[in-house]
Amino acid sequence: MTDLERPRTPLAVKIAALAVVVIVAWVVLLPLFNIAASLLALALYVVVAFLAYQVGKAVGRSST
Repeated sequence: MTDLERPRTPLAVKIAALAVVVIVAWVVLLPLFNIAASLLALALYVVVAFLAYQVGKAVGRSST
């Protein structure tokens, strides 16, 4: 009996498949990261505005 080996996938095909997966992930995930970054920036803007309002209120009370 001879040893039957499964045919191996060429390295070039593996590299091409990996490149396709990376490009598809980039195209799909980049807009999601942009949306998440925008939502985070908006949330932090609201937090900073609230803190500035509270500090202004406290300073206004203590100066009168």
